[in-house]
Amino acid sequence: MSAVDQKVAQERSAEFSLAKLVGPGLITAAAGIGAGDLVASTLGGAGYGLTFLWVVALAAFLKCFLNEGIGRWQLATQTTAIEGWAEHLHWGVRAFFGFYLVIWTVFVSASLSNACGLGIANLTGGAISQSWGAVLHALIGFGFVMIGGFAGFEKVMKVLIGIMFFTIISCALLTFHNPVGFFQGLLMPRIPSGSGSTVLSVLGGIGGSVTMLSYNYWLREEKMVGPKWVKLIRADITLAYVFTAVFGISVMSIANQAFFLSGVKITDAQAVTKMAETLGTILGPLGFYAYSVGFWAAVTASLLGVWQSVPYIFADFWGVLRKYSPEKRSEITQGTSTPYRLALVYITVAAIPFAFMKQPLFIIKTYTIIGSLFIPFLAGTLLYLNNYRLPTNTGVKRNSLLTNAVMTLAMILFAYIGVRDLLRAAFGIQI
Repeated sequence: MSAVDQKVAQERSAEFSLAKLVGPGLITAAAGIGAGDLVASTLGGAGYGLTFLWVVALAAFLKCFLNEGIGRWQLATQTTAIEGWAEHLHWGVRAFFGFYLVIWTVFVSASLSNACGLGIANLTGGAISQSWGAVLHALIGFGFVMIGGFAGFEKVMKVLIGIMFFTIISCALLTFHNPVGFFQGLLMPRIPSGSGSTVLSVLGGIGGSVTMLSYNYWLREEKMVGPKWVKLIRADITLAYVFTAVFGISVMSIANQAFFLSGVKITDAQAVTKMAETLGTILGPLGFYAYSVGFWAAVTASLLGVWQSVPYIFADFWGVLRKYSPEKRSEITQGTSTPYRLALVYITVAAIPFAFMKQPLFIIKTYTIIGSLFIPFLAGTLLYLNNYRLPTNTGVKRNSLLTNAVMTLAMILFAYIGVRDLLRAAFGIQI
């Protein structure tokens, strides 16, 4: 076969694999949706109805560009973003990320396990308490990732994604009643007086943070390398963030019905049950269980995604610190390696003490603040790597003007969000 024929065959193979490639993007979206998206969308809808639908769409749009940058770097260099930071940026970048990763992991594991506890407590009518439900899900996540392998993980994630999408979007559609308000909230941005903190919370909570790095490892698992995959990863990531936006908009629409229109103040005890009960009133028992199952599927998918992917990040970072060869780094980012399994133990154990605080919304909101601090860091490093260090002879293009503009906007906006929320939470300072 000639070189031309081989190239055509590769391109056809890439096109044929579109359905397969959709997997990593949707899995990344599901891992990122989790507690932050659900709580941010719920609080936004409970407090301001449909006003902030545009914020959900904007957050998904910004993070779509960031995740595309992560994937494009991987295709061009066959290295992860972490490896790129180590090779091309000051050691202080690694130091910051290592410290941040340890702290962030505690809060992401705590928030997801608590959210799963809320979900199972609601689904079982309290037969399984929120606290013990959180512990149970943390341990199930550990066992599943330890013995399931990537193939089993991918299959289960796709089932959970299907459940969460069908149930939540169906509930939103069946209760849809105000098309004018919906399109105003989506297409006519406005920020009512005193609502700035809610806008920032929704922006920070939608679309994931460190979990976006998981795309590197899931592309590697799917053996996607080279420029022929660029168009397909863009389609994959676009689909993933359309899914994220639609999901967040649906949750906000349901919260508008459950809290805003009925004038009910949201509490830890009602965050899930009131939404389900409202749908039960409107749609009957099917509505109650559809939302309850959808919420549980969403947070469980996110927990499994984080439990499976974050150990990759720890193992990769460990390989970089130890200055292992590329071959050795690839070896230790396997699910059977000691660094991977130790990280899996850490993320599981870190979650358990927080299960008994009985303040799940506080834990989840704290996580969204910490998560928002990662976005300007990621945007800034991708601006540098993909503009100045991405090889020009690979067939993968450097950033376009639009990409640079969106990444710069994300960096500035999320830097403000992170600093503002951190100062407010830690010192009570309002800016």
